[in-house]
Amino acid sequence: MQVIDKLVEQLRQSAAFNPAVQVAPAAVLWTDEARQWQSAMPLIKEYLPELIELGDYKPGERIGPAIWLKCVIAGVLEEIQIPQGRTPIIYLPGVGRKALRAIEDCPDYLRPLAELQYRGSWWAYNTAGRDWSVGSFLTNPRVGLELDVAKDNSTQEVIPKVLRDLLETQVDALKGRRLEAKDFQELVFNDPIKDLLGWLNHPGQKRAQWDESKWQLFCQTCESEFGLKPGDDTHQQMLAAMLNAEGPWAEVWQRFEDSAHNLHSLLTAIATLVPVDLAADFSHYPIENAREEQRLMNALVALGQGELSLVRSNIADLYKTHQVREGWLWYRLGQSKYLQILAELAKVAKLTAQPFTHQSPQEMAALYCDTYWQADAAALQAMALAIEPQQQELVAEVLALIYSPWLSEVTHNFQGLVRRQGYPGDGEINEATAGYLAKGLVVFFVDGLRYDCAKWLEQKLFARQIQAKLTSQWSALPSLTDTAKAAVTPIAGLLTGAQDTQDFTPSVAATSSDFSAYHLKKLLAEHGWQYLEGLDSGEPEGLAWLQTGDLDNLGHQQQRKLPLGIDAVLNEVADRVCHLLDAGWREVRIVTDHGWLWLPDKLPKVELDKPLVRKYLSRCAILHDNASTDLPQVGWHWNNAVSLAMAPGVGAFTAGDYYNHGGLSLQECLTPVLKIRQA
Repeated sequence: MQVIDKLVEQLRQSAAFNPAVQVAPAAVLWTDEARQWQSAMPLIKEYLPELIELGDYKPGERIGPAIWLKCVIAGVLEEIQIPQGRTPIIYLPGVGRKALRAIEDCPDYLRPLAELQYRGSWWAYNTAGRDWSVGSFLTNPRVGLELDVAKDNSTQEVIPKVLRDLLETQVDALKGRRLEAKDFQELVFNDPIKDLLGWLNHPGQKRAQWDESKWQLFCQTCESEFGLKPGDDTHQQMLAAMLNAEGPWAEVWQRFEDSAHNLHSLLTAIATLVPVDLAADFSHYPIENAREEQRLMNALVALGQGELSLVRSNIADLYKTHQVREGWLWYRLGQSKYLQILAELAKVAKLTAQPFTHQSPQEMAALYCDTYWQADAAALQAMALAIEPQQQELVAEVLALIYSPWLSEVTHNFQGLVRRQGYPGDGEINEATAGYLAKGLVVFFVDGLRYDCAKWLEQKLFARQIQAKLTSQWSALPSLTDTAKAAVTPIAGLLTGAQDTQDFTPSVAATSSDFSAYHLKKLLAEHGWQYLEGLDSGEPEGLAWLQTGDLDNLGHQQQRKLPLGIDAVLNEVADRVCHLLDAGWREVRIVTDHGWLWLPDKLPKVELDKPLVRKYLSRCAILHDNASTDLPQVGWHWNNAVSLAMAPGVGAFTAGDYYNHGGLSLQECLTPVLKIRQA
C-alpha cells in the first residue's frame, strides 16, 4: 500500500454515515490553512476523481470559486460531474475550520460554502477541529500511519517539499525506523548524483521539470553534499569541480564516467575547459585528450621520413607513449580515433617485422591460420577506423610503408614454394560439402569471405551465443568466382572444363553448357537440395544451399574503402545464421570461393607477354596451348591441361585496383569453412 492509498481511504471514510438515522453528507470539507497538501493536489486528484478545489476558475484542473463548487455539488454543470456513488470532497487551501464556523465573520468568497458545514462532514484531525497536517497524518497512531518521524525543524520543513513523492511511497518502506530530513529528501532525490548530472547536462530543462519545492530541495541537497548551490552563476564552477573530482565530487566524476555516453550536452559543455591546477588529473579533461590526438596525428605524418625498421620502431614507441589514454573516458567514447588506429598499426608493425615463410605451402598456411592472419585483419581494421578523408589518406600512407612490402614478400615466398612443390589444393577433398548430414544441413555461401574476415565473423557469432568451428581449405584455381564458387557447390561433381575455354567458367558435363545460376538452381533441385532466397528458411529436415553476404562485390565497388563496409556484411551473415538455426536447421556450414588482396597503395602493375595469352584478368591469365612463361604457372581446376599464368607477388596485369583476386597468395587461396551445429 502506498501512503496515498491510506489518504484516499481516510478521506472517503469521512463521508461514512448511518443510513438508518442519517442522510448522506453533501460533501466532505478538507480545510488546510497552512496549504501543506496543495503541492500534491494534481496527484491526489488522480486518485480522487470526486475531489474539487477552491481557487481561481480553472475547470480543467477541477478548481473554481465557491459558487462554482456549489454548482458542481448540485450536479448542474456539464463541464464536470462527480462520479456516481461518490461524495464530493472540497479541498480548501488557506482556509481553517474556524473561518467557516463563524458565519458572521466568514469572508465573502467563502460564504456560499458555509452552510455545507451543516449538510456535510469534515476531514479533521480531532473533534476540536484541527486541520490534518502532513506530519500528523504520518504519525497518528489511531487513524494515521503511525510512523516514527523526527520533530526537529529541518525534518518538518522538508516533508511538505517532498509530499508528492512521499504519497507514492510504499508504507512498509517507511516503517520500522526513525525518519529524519535526509530520509525524506531521498524520496525525491534518492540518487542526488544522478539528478546533479541531469541538471549539469540540461540546466534549464531539468529546472522546468521540477516544481518549486523540488527545486529548493535539490539546491539544498547540492549545497549540503557538494558545497555548491545550483544556478546560472555556478554552472561552470560545478563543471570544473566535477572534472577536478576532489572530495564528494570524486563520486560525481565516477558516475559521470559510467553515464557520459548519454550526457551529450554535458560533454559539449566541458569540451573546452582547461585545468587550472598543475596537480589536476589531466585525463579528466577532453581538451587534453584532443591535444594528445593532434600530437599523435603529427607524429604519424612524420613517419614517412625514416627507414622501414625505424618506422616500425617509431610506431611501437608511439603506442607505448599513448597507450595510457586507452584507460581514459574519451577513448571509450570514441574521441581518441587516432589512438584506436595506432593500436591496429602497432599490431601490423609487430607482425610484419619478421620474415614469414616456411618449408612448404601447407606449413605456411598453418602458421598463417595460427598467427599471421592478424596482420591482414589489423590493416583492414586500421583503415575501417579511418572515417574522415584526412585519416584515410594518413592511414593508407602508413600502411603502404609497413604492410604492403610485407604482403609482397609473403606472397613471393608462397609462390616460390608452390612452384617447387605444387599447389596443395590440387586433389583436395572438398571440405565444404563432403560428409554432409543426411538432412538438416544448409551450405551457406558467402562470396569473398577471406580467412581473417571469417575470424571476425566467428567473433560475431560467439557474441550471439553461437559456437562455430573454423577450419580452412584451398580455393580452386584460379581464385575467381566463376571457377571457385562452382567447386564448393554440392553438384561440383557434375561439372568439367573444356580444353578450349575462353574464360574461367566450367561447364555442365552432361550438356557441355556453361555453368550458370540457372544450372546451379536446376541441378540442386534435381539432387534434392533446396535453393533458399531472401529470408526463406526452407524445410529444415532437408538440405539447402544459400548465398548472401557479397564481400567480393563490395571490394570491387569500394576498392580502397572496402574495410569500411565489411562489418555490415558480416553482421548480415551472422543474423542470417541465427535465423536459420531458429528455423530448426541442425547445421549451417559457411563456405566461400576465394579470398583477395587489398593494398592501401594499389596492386602494382606487371607486364604480361600478351601473344602467349588467350584471356587475362587482373591476377591471372589463360595461356595458349603449349605456351610457357617465367611467371608462376598452375593448372586450371576444371581441366588441368589448361595452363594459367599467375601475376607475380601482389602484382596485377591491369592497373588501378586496390582490391582484386584470382592470383596465387595465401590471402586469395586459403579459404575458411565455418561449421555451426544446433546446440
